[in-house]
Amino acid sequence: MPSLLTFSETVSRPAFWGLVACLFTVHIAISRVRGWYRLRHIKGPWSAAWTDLWLISKTRQGSLFEDLGDVCKQYGSIARIAPNYIVCGDAEEVRRMWGVRSQFDRAPWYKGFRLDPPRDCTLSMRGGDVHAMLRSKLAPGYSGKDVEGLHESIDAGIARFITLIEDKYLSTTTKYRPVDFARKAQYMTLDIISKIAFGESFGFMDRDEDLYDYISTVESSIPMMQMVALIPWLINLLQSFFCKALMPSERDAVGLGPIMAIAKRVVGQRYIPNAVDRKDMLGSFVRHGLGQQEAEGESLVQIIAGSDTTATVLRTVMVHVVTNPTIYMRLQAEIDSAVAGQLVSTPITDLKAKELPLLQACIKEGFRMWPPISGIMPRISDRDAVICGIRIPAGTNVAWSARAVMRSESVFGIDADVFLPDRWLRANENQRQVMENTIDLCFGQGRWGCLGRPIACIELNKMIVELLRRFDFSVINMERPIRNSFFGVLIQSELNMRISRRDDLT
Repeated sequence: MPSLLTFSETVSRPAFWGLVACLFTVHIAISRVRGWYRLRHIKGPWSAAWTDLWLISKTRQGSLFEDLGDVCKQYGSIARIAPNYIVCGDAEEVRRMWGVRSQFDRAPWYKGFRLDPPRDCTLSMRGGDVHAMLRSKLAPGYSGKDVEGLHESIDAGIARFITLIEDKYLSTTTKYRPVDFARKAQYMTLDIISKIAFGESFGFMDRDEDLYDYISTVESSIPMMQMVALIPWLINLLQSFFCKALMPSERDAVGLGPIMAIAKRVVGQRYIPNAVDRKDMLGSFVRHGLGQQEAEGESLVQIIAGSDTTATVLRTVMVHVVTNPTIYMRLQAEIDSAVAGQLVSTPITDLKAKELPLLQACIKEGFRMWPPISGIMPRISDRDAVICGIRIPAGTNVAWSARAVMRSESVFGIDADVFLPDRWLRANENQRQVMENTIDLCFGQGRWGCLGRPIACIELNKMIVELLRRFDFSVINMERPIRNSFFGVLIQSELNMRISRRDDLT
């Protein structure tokens, strides 16, 4: 039988390459038609049935949070958003997909979030058994029970933040010192998590600057990471040996590199012979059998995920409370009443903060309105499934819409688009449980649930009380109090505020 090479010699080169191009075009066309056909029963934007460009362009624009919500509103709880992607906007179905006994596993999309490829971490790892083994080694440290002085470290970080405000950013009747609260809040969360994780603080608040341009570099990298994660072949290329030099390295002078260097240095000290057993989170990881390379990767996860998400919820609660005078006055009154009645200490304990109902309602609304993690987080099954009564073929990526879930009128009421803490205070027990279950999805679910949730909630409980009991806040630009960009991770900036000492300081 003549080979393709022999055939090419019997025709002219232009004709040969024209034939190759024609065959390639036919192959692409057939693939597209087959892709359309297998999900033809699921509605969605017309172009999304034939190309990934709709999903990629919305990701690049940083509007996917809003756009997926709109898609679910227009086409229903299940909609098609790419040739092999659908989105689910039903909270109960998302809970079922993400559950411990679900047939769904993490999709290849997660490979795009390897921090030190080809090694996986809790952000990128797929496969339930391997991930479960890793989580068992991490859980005691993340729970806080294995960390001595956890609450004291958080209190010290908040106290340092209060000092920073008082020293440099406190406005009076004669001095006006505007401050970007969005950026300063992240300095605080970075210093607190590094102290908890490593036993030493990075020093962002001491220097009052973005050390190593870490925050700006990470924020500029996140949009590209989200887009790359949608293109499997590009993930494999960028994470290959040939592109290793393009990835962040501990030898870099700025960005993630210096943080990687600190993590490797601190982790290395814990694995030398006769190393001191320290009672911080890293020490807990070591005691529970985490390997050195695994510890390096998880230390980066702690810093990146643990600082940014907490700062995001703090900013979200603050901007919604401060721009709503009625809620603002009520929350301050609740805090003042607890202080006056000597029901809370200075600083407040996590246990007492949980007893302040309006505070807890505001925090829950903060998670609901702008979830800190709003990425598509797709799941995939190796066999056919049924979601919302619709057949989903095996191998289909099933994403979620954080906006559709967290703004569901069937769960939160007809005013679900409004920041309204009272919905939690007036709900009956059954309603409140349904809302709680939905809010829990902000932290993942089941075997993929967020390990850092307990510490993040402790930080938020303490931060909001300690700030509002001491200071008055007002936003400078009421027309646009904060800039949000939804690149899977909510990037916030320009929360410019005037902060003054409260006249009725208690």
